[in-house]
Amino acid sequence: MAVRRAATVAVLADAADGLRVLLLRRAASHVFGAGADVYPGGAVDAADDEMDATPGTDAAFRQAAIRECFEEAGLLVALADGPRVNTAEQARLRRALCANSMDWSHCIEALGVRFAPARLLAFANWTTPVGAPKRYATQFYAVAAPAGQIARADGDETVAAAWVTPTAALAEARAGTRYLMTPTQATLQQLAGFATVADALAGLAGPDENDKADHAD
Repeated sequence: MAVRRAATVAVLADAADGLRVLLLRRAASHVFGAGADVYPGGAVDAADDEMDATPGTDAAFRQAAIRECFEEAGLLVALADGPRVNTAEQARLRRALCANSMDWSHCIEALGVRFAPARLLAFANWTTPVGAPKRYATQFYAVAAPAGQIARADGDETVAAAWVTPTAALAEARAGTRYLMTPTQATLQQLAGFATVADALAGLAGPDENDKADHAD
């Protein structure tokens, strides 16, 4: 079975009770990870390659991570500028993108945004093992939550959105009230060691952002 490239992003926010991360619940009908709580993410598609066709870099992965955050959670992360539309128009454009009636490049233009993909911090790589119904080589990123934006599930691929502390999410997984796949659980364990967004981004960066361990889930 072919291993598809994918990207996912842990969106981080500061709260009174500590660091929180956005988790989305996958629909029960989803082929891969049905009912699991995950970070926004998905496969790298041809348009991501075309928009950021820089050989030897993870540019397409970063583009996919940004796009999937908007599709699945309604969040525009790693912004350099914009958006220049109101929230109702932003929601309309998101629906058009999710329905495949608008491509990502035209959506970006309509939103009036510029992204700074370098603000996404790469911190892990996971590859689905042989035998799974679908296999992905997934690049994990972390980014600070955009100010003033509200995360909402798309109602199709994702059915709920929640900001949770990593410690609480892990405790709920142990209690059987939250389903976490292995990569999500492992990366939440990493995040549980940090008190703030700034601490997390500094700690995950380590000595070299481009030298991250590969894992099989």
